[in-house]
Amino acid sequence: IELKEFNSVICNEKFYSRTNEDNKIDFSNGYNESDLEKEIFSKEDDLQVEENNNFNYIVVKSDSDKRAKDVIFLFHGLNERLWDKYLPWALKLHKSTGKAVILFPIAFHMNRAPGNWSNPRLMKKMSEYRISKFNGIENSTFANAALSSRLHSKPSRFFTSGFQTFSDVTDLVAEIRAGNNKYIYDDASINFFGYSIGALLAEVLLMANPSNYFDKSKLFIFCGGPTFDIMFPVAKAILDSEAYKSMHKFFKLFDDYLNKGKINRSLLPEIKYFKSLLSQYGLRNIREERLLELKDKIFAISLIKDKVVPPESVINTLNGAQKKIPIRTMITDFPYNYSHETPFPVDKNQREIVNVNFENIFGLASSFLV
Repeated sequence: IELKEFNSVICNEKFYSRTNEDNKIDFSNGYNESDLEKEIFSKEDDLQVEENNNFNYIVVKSDSDKRAKDVIFLFHGLNERLWDKYLPWALKLHKSTGKAVILFPIAFHMNRAPGNWSNPRLMKKMSEYRISKFNGIENSTFANAALSSRLHSKPSRFFTSGFQTFSDVTDLVAEIRAGNNKYIYDDASINFFGYSIGALLAEVLLMANPSNYFDKSKLFIFCGGPTFDIMFPVAKAILDSEAYKSMHKFFKLFDDYLNKGKINRSLLPEIKYFKSLLSQYGLRNIREERLLELKDKIFAISLIKDKVVPPESVINTLNGAQKKIPIRTMITDFPYNYSHETPFPVDKNQREIVNVNFENIFGLASSFLV
C-alpha cells in the first residue's frame, strides 16, 4: 500500500515460525474443557495451528526501492486481533525518525490466530458458558473469551507463546544480519517500541540479548514495563478473572517445571530474565542488576489513569525497589477520557486534543529512538 502523504509504503512479508517441540509445556491446571472449548481450541495441538506458524508481519518504510538502514520493532498488547490501532503509531514513528517500522505479531494474536477465535457469536456463547460455570467470575466478555479460556485451561501458554515470539523475532533479526531480508539492510540499527505486554517481550529481548544482536538497541515503553504480578489485566477487552488466577497458579509452579526438566534448559538465559519479570520479588537482584546496565537504553511513559499498568508499578520495576536505577520514567495524563486499551480514542468531538497528546507521546518516543 502506498501512502504518498507520508512518502511511505506498507508491506506484508511472509514469515515461517520454527515451532519447537522441546519447549512445549502441558500444564492443564486440572481444568475440564467444555465441548465448545474442545471444538474450537483442542482439536489441534498448539504447535500445529497453521495460522500461528505461517503468517505475515508488516513493514512500514519509505517508498524508495532501497532497503532501510534502521528499523524499529513495534510490539502490541495482550488479546489484540487487529492492527488498525497500531498503523497510525507505526506511520508516525516512521515519519518522525525516518526509520522503517516492523509490526510483528505475538504468537496466537493478530493474524496468527484462527478466525473463529474472534467470531462474536461463538465467543459470546463461550463467555456465557464461563459465567454460568464460574461463580463470581469478573469481566468475562465475548472480546476476551478466547484468550481467557485458553490461558485458564493451560496457563503455560503464556510462557510458550511468549518464547515462540522471542524465537521468531530472534530468527528475523538473524535473517536481517545475514543480508537475507529484502526490506532491511544487514547492518541496520535495531530499536524497540513496546506497548503493554509487548513491553515485557521487548524487555526480555533486550535483557537476554541473544547473539549480542541488541548491544546498541534502545527500548521505548508506553503503558508497560512492570513485572507481571503488579499488572492488572482483568478487563473486558483483555482477560477475565478466572484466567488471571490460573496464570498466577502456574507462575508459582514455574520453578518446579524448570527443575524437573519440563522446560528446555538450553533457554536458561532467556528464562532467567522472563522469570525475573513475572514477580517483583522473584530474581529481583538479577533483574535490577541487568536493568542498571541498561539504564540509558530504556525510556518509559505511563498514564495516571491506566488501571491495567499503574504508573507506580512501572516505577517500582524499572527504577528498582530502592529507586536507585536511573532509567528515565515519566508519568503523564490526558485531558480526556481514555483507558489503557484506548489511550487515543477515535472521537470526532475531541479529535484535536487527542491528536495533540498523540503527537506529544510519539514526539518523545521518536526523539529517544532516532
